[in-house]
Amino acid sequence: MPAARSDTLWPRVAITLLVATHLAVTLWHGGAHRELAVALSPARTAFVLLVIIVAPVAAAVLVWTRWAVAGVWVFFLSMLGALIFGVHHHYVLVSPDNVAHLPPGATEAHSAFIASAATLAVLELASTLYGALRLGLLSARPRATGTA
Repeated sequence: MPAARSDTLWPRVAITLLVATHLAVTLWHGGAHRELAVALSPARTAFVLLVIIVAPVAAAVLVWTRWAVAGVWVFFLSMLGALIFGVHHHYVLVSPDNVAHLPPGATEAHSAFIASAATLAVLELASTLYGALRLGLLSARPRATGTA
C-alpha cells in the first residue's frame, strides 16, 4: 500500500506524533518519580515498561508497515491500559504514587509529578479515543490489507 495516500498517511502521522508525545511525557513523569523516590513494584515496573513504553512505540512502527491494522489495535489497547493504570494509581489508589499523597520533596518535584500525571491522563484519554475512532473507521470500510 502506498504510504503517500492521504487517507492513510495522516492517521499514521497522528498515531506516531501521539506516541512520541506520550513517550516524552512518560519520561518527564518518570523523572518526577525518581526525584520524589516514588518506586514501583517489579510487577508495576514491568507493566510500565511493556504496556506504557514498548507497546505504543511498537504500534507507531507497525502503522507504517503492512501490519498497520494490528498497529492501530496495539496503539488503542496500550493507551487504554496506560489510562486505566495511570488514573488508578495517580488518582484512586491511596499510595505515594497518588498526586494527593506524594512523599515529602521539593515543590518543583511535586509540581512536575502532578502536572505530568495530569498531562498523561489527558493524552492517554485522547489517544484511546483516537485509537477507537480509527478502529471504528477501519471496521466501517471495505477490507483493505495494511491500512491504518
